[in-house]
Amino acid sequence: MNASYHRPDVTVGFPHFDVGPLLATVGFFAVVFAIASISNGQVIGFTEAYKQIELSSDEAGAISELYVEEGDAVIAGTVVAQLDSRVQNLQLEIATKMASTTSQLVAAEKTLEKRQSILKRLQTLKAKGHASDSEIIRAEMELSIAEAKSLSAKEDIAVRELEQRRAEVQLARRSIVAPFDGVVSKIHRRQGEFLSPVKPEVVTIVQVDRLLATFNVPSTQASMFEAGAQFTLTLASGGTVDATVERVGVETDAQSGTVEIKLVLDNADGKLRSGESVTLNI
Repeated sequence: MNASYHRPDVTVGFPHFDVGPLLATVGFFAVVFAIASISNGQVIGFTEAYKQIELSSDEAGAISELYVEEGDAVIAGTVVAQLDSRVQNLQLEIATKMASTTSQLVAAEKTLEKRQSILKRLQTLKAKGHASDSEIIRAEMELSIAEAKSLSAKEDIAVRELEQRRAEVQLARRSIVAPFDGVVSKIHRRQGEFLSPVKPEVVTIVQVDRLLATFNVPSTQASMFEAGAQFTLTLASGGTVDATVERVGVETDAQSGTVEIKLVLDNADGKLRSGESVTLNI
């Protein structure tokens, strides 16, 4: 006698995971963090560099010279690195030589003067009955051809001058220059390394003669901040520094109910460092 056997249903696939509670938890901690950073009318924020870029090149090639090290101050327009430019130098030399060549124009101008003189002489002879209409027509046609060749020679010179300018631009692009005054904070590539479209970064430059202090203040108090307003910030060391409102966020964070405020601090003496905590009294 066979005993009956019941196989439970088996569901194949991934188990269901409800992300709702997780998101709620994340939102809760965001609100708690925002509230914790605001106490007794004080908001805690952090400083950051006023500007920071990873200086790159849109040209591919090996770095022939690297002129900076980490910690070096650079001025806007300073050449930070130089790519191998032997080919570009040759192209510029060829383009310069071609642009200075005027032999075709000189020959075309002389031919044009000759054709003008011939036509004028034939017109004088025709007035005296010593030249035919066909000779005048032929001379006029040859003059038109000479004028076209002269114009073509002038256009060729203009094109060669543009080629020279293009070669100059291509050579200049082999030099990687600092876009603003700042400090080299990191070296990404060394002399001899190859820059490619995938990895074009050379150095990181930060502007620290001014710093930004970022705060998240309650949206109900955001109206007291406007661009240009002055505030005094307390440093982690206990000192104070004056700051000016740079930007006021246009959106309120839905989770924390705060608005991002950015203030700019003068740091010409370099005593302040980015990444340090500061306190704003509101």
